[in-house]
Amino acid sequence: MTQAYPRLTGPAVAQASVKLTGLQSGRAVAAIMVVVFHANAYLLPATLYDGVSAGQVFNFGYAGVEFFFVLSGFIMLLVHRQDFGKPAKALIFIRKRILRIYPIYWVVMCALIVLYLLVPDTSPDHMRDPVALLASLALWPMPDGPMMQVAWTLQHEMAFYLVFALILLNQTVGGAIFLVWMAACVLALPAHGTTGYPLDFLLKPHNILFLLGLVAALAHRHFSPAAARAAFWGGTAAFLGLGLSETVFDLALMQALLTLGYGIAAATIIIGLAQGNLPAPAWLSFLGDASYAVYLVHLPAMKILAVGLQYIGAPEFLSPLIMLIVITLAVTGIGAAVHVFIEKPLIRALAGRRRTGHAA
Repeated sequence: MTQAYPRLTGPAVAQASVKLTGLQSGRAVAAIMVVVFHANAYLLPATLYDGVSAGQVFNFGYAGVEFFFVLSGFIMLLVHRQDFGKPAKALIFIRKRILRIYPIYWVVMCALIVLYLLVPDTSPDHMRDPVALLASLALWPMPDGPMMQVAWTLQHEMAFYLVFALILLNQTVGGAIFLVWMAACVLALPAHGTTGYPLDFLLKPHNILFLLGLVAALAHRHFSPAAARAAFWGGTAAFLGLGLSETVFDLALMQALLTLGYGIAAATIIIGLAQGNLPAPAWLSFLGDASYAVYLVHLPAMKILAVGLQYIGAPEFLSPLIMLIVITLAVTGIGAAVHVFIEKPLIRALAGRRRTGHAA
């Protein structure tokens, strides 16, 4: 992601650094939210504490995904705004997105397949279907979903990238396709969850979050630093307020509206992070860099970790809240290690190979 930013000099370097650090910090928080959600809503009650979790308040952590989607739209427009209508840029864009998404995903998928073969009881029902396996590896949406549970978000990301590449290829045609897609998603909101495959994928409310990210990218430059900071705190309050209303106060809202509500709040947070010159600790920015690896490995990592915790009897002397903290820290650390020792070397190797190929 850092390589996608244009080269800057002078005062612009510090400004771009603050912007990137802020956005990466937001990415880190979103990834940790998803880890907390899965650990609290599923692992603790189903595996470690017989129906008991650390508290309902942690169960809106799934909305970290909404933040990711909005941020993806924001970054794509921020980086590639000058590339619209330039066909030569479309292939470069797709190649970079493929190299960013697939290699580490395939590494984790292969490890997951080995785990499923060793422990068949943990594998999904369609594990031995070669078509489903190939579709999962390709991130092609299927009725039964991907074999890696969290990969459904990557399927939507790739769909967005393909449409975005069309905009780079031909701004008029690609833009029209994107707007028609967004309009169809909006019109399908009342029918969310009832349309069946493939419409439930193509018209999923989460797709609208990419549009919110694009709007935020267009709007953020019109905010002064003070206004952007106000947007950040207002968006954070709205995001948390919606989460508490949903989990603690049992607010009864259609899931599609919750998705859009979190998305709008995320868009305002991102405007604040991008334009508000907000300070962010280096360790949080690092976790933002590692967030994709954390996201990919956190479910299998926490399931394996739970086996060890059960073996030593940890649920007998750790409360659910302390256990949630332990699991979150451990899984985040594992994801960070995967980022440092596998993902980064893999990206460097592939980037170097691509440059060598061009030179030849």
